[in-house]
Amino acid sequence: MHLDTEDSQRLLEALGRFARERIAPMAAQPHQPIDRRQLALLTQEAGAMGILSLSTTESGFGLWEHCDTAPAMAFNTGALRHIAAASPGVAFAWHRQALARWVAVQLGQTLEADDLAGLQLVPAGHYGLARGSLARWLRVGALETEDQTMLADWLDRRTHTTTLYAPEDWKLLLWPVWVGKQVAWQWFHRPALSVRAEKAQHGLDELAGFSVSLAGEGTAIAMAPETSRILFAHMFTLDMLGLLAIGAGALDHGQGLARAYAAIRRQGGSAIAAHPAVQHMLSDIDIARHRIDMALAAFAQPVDALDAGAVAAARAHIAPALCHAANQVMQVHGGIGYMRDAGPEKLVRDQNMLKLASGGTRDLHAFLAGWTGTCA
Repeated sequence: MHLDTEDSQRLLEALGRFARERIAPMAAQPHQPIDRRQLALLTQEAGAMGILSLSTTESGFGLWEHCDTAPAMAFNTGALRHIAAASPGVAFAWHRQALARWVAVQLGQTLEADDLAGLQLVPAGHYGLARGSLARWLRVGALETEDQTMLADWLDRRTHTTTLYAPEDWKLLLWPVWVGKQVAWQWFHRPALSVRAEKAQHGLDELAGFSVSLAGEGTAIAMAPETSRILFAHMFTLDMLGLLAIGAGALDHGQGLARAYAAIRRQGGSAIAAHPAVQHMLSDIDIARHRIDMALAAFAQPVDALDAGAVAAARAHIAPALCHAANQVMQVHGGIGYMRDAGPEKLVRDQNMLKLASGGTRDLHAFLAGWTGTCA
C-alpha cells in the first residue's frame, strides 16, 4: 500500500480538520493542559481514524506506517505538524507510539491492539547521544574498545535510569540495548520495570515524566549486525525528523498568536505591528518558519535515502532557532506573554523540551564530528 502526492494531501486535509476541531479545543486553555482522560479519548479516536495504526499485520495510512516514498514521508512530517499546531504534547506522544510500532514491524513482531494503544518508545540511552561513538557505529559499524564501552554504558538499562515522557497510562515500553557489539531491542510491560514518577517537567504538560530501569532479567531481540545498525540509524533519523516536525507545528501556532496579537494591540495610536521593534520580532519568527519549511521539504525522501548526519545537523541549528522564535512570540505579547493562560509561555517551554529530547542538541556537535570523521 503506497501513498502518492494526491493521497497524502487528502489525508493531511482530513487530519488537519481533526486537529483543529478535536485536539485544539481541548488545548485551548494553556494553563489547563489536556488531561489523562482527554488524551486517552483522543488517542482512541486517532486509532479509529487510522492516524495511529493498532495492528502490526494490517497496513493502512497511519503515522510512520510508510517511510519508503517521498509522499509518505511528507505525510508523516505534515501529520505531526498539524497535530503539534494544536498540541505539541499530543504530537510527541503519538510520534513515539507510532515510531515504536514501526520498529516492531521491522523486527517482525506481532502486537495486539491493546498493547499498541499503550506503547511507547525510548529511542536513546540514559544521557546525551553517546557522542562520537554512536556516530562512528552508525557510519562504519566497526568500533574501538572505548566506543563499545561508551555504547554499552549508554544503553545500560539496569545500572542507569532512563527518562521517559509519555501519557500517564502507558503500558508497554520498547527500548534499544547494547548486546555484544550491536544494538538489540527489548519489550517490557510496565509491571516488569522499575518505574518512578518524576516531578512535573519543564514543558509538554500533557505528558508525565518517569524514571525507568530494568528490574529483572530481559530477553533481547537480536538481529544481524548490519541489519541492526541500519534499523537503529533509520529509527534515530525518523525520531529527529519527527521532533523537527513537531517543533514546526508549535511554531505555526505561535506565529498565528503573534500576528493576531500584533494586529489588535495598540500603542501610541497605532497597532504594534507598525512598530519597527515588533516587526523585527515577527520577522525572526518568519525566518525560523522558512528554515524549518526548507528542511522538512528537503527531507521528504524515503528513509533509506536520508543521511542521519544531515538530519542531525539540521536539528542542531534549527531547534535553537525554534526556541528563539518561541521567545519572540512571547516578547511580541509583552508582559502578558509570560502569563500561563496566554499561550506563548507554554510554547517556549514546549520548544525547549523538544530541543532537549533524545539527548538534546548539545551532543549533536560531538555526534557530527564522529559522523564526518573529524574526531578520533
